[in-house]
Amino acid sequence: MAERIMSFSRSCIDLDVKIGLVYSAMERAGIESIYRKVAAVVQVHRNLLIFLAIVNVVFFFFGRWMVSEQLAGVMAFREEALKSLPDLIYIKPLTGVLSPYIIPKIIYTFIFNLLVGAFLTTTAPGLVFFFPYIITVMRALTMGIIFYGLLSGPAITFAFYGTFLLEFGAYVFAAAAGINIGLSIIFPSRKGVTTRKESFRISVEEALWLYFVVVILLFLGAIWEIGWLHYIGAVTEKLTLPGNVDML
Repeated sequence: MAERIMSFSRSCIDLDVKIGLVYSAMERAGIESIYRKVAAVVQVHRNLLIFLAIVNVVFFFFGRWMVSEQLAGVMAFREEALKSLPDLIYIKPLTGVLSPYIIPKIIYTFIFNLLVGAFLTTTAPGLVFFFPYIITVMRALTMGIIFYGLLSGPAITFAFYGTFLLEFGAYVFAAAAGINIGLSIIFPSRKGVTTRKESFRISVEEALWLYFVVVILLFLGAIWEIGWLHYIGAVTEKLTLPGNVDML
């Protein structure tokens, strides 16, 4: 009787191990399948993604150049923008109720950047296909204008450019998704179909795959940005705006 019980126990253990191995294999296969699909969609839109990345870099440094040249209109815009930064709806929770808590700040930043920064203001306007491009240009230009000369010290500089690469990288994918949707409505033949409805469906599906990258980059960007500002920026490398307005 004891031997039967032991044999049954070993069988259960073996079955449990096999189920675990099968589940792990299925899980790996699922992740690999998602990765392959995302990689395939990224490959299809590679040229557009490269173009948008270049646009971000070019107009960011163009904005910095305009400030370095002290262009009158640009300097007036910069002064007004810097004055209004602490009063932005997005900023207030980070410097107010959420200020002492790093995890809620990361979650809040990630959700805001995903819903507002990526989807509502970058991808959704793609229904008019050139809007995401205009938004990309204006966002990069504005960042270059506002932050020129404000990155005091290596810690803040390191934090800023890490955030720039991750978050603006995400917005590149979000803009590509929006432009692709807009173009699919105008030129359905780009998707190998004859109807705008089917072309739109395909482009939306591609946008969903691109958003896997958007989500990952924005999540990492939120951790990077808030982590630096919470533990280092707020303590050692204060980002002080004109008029002694402390952003941190």
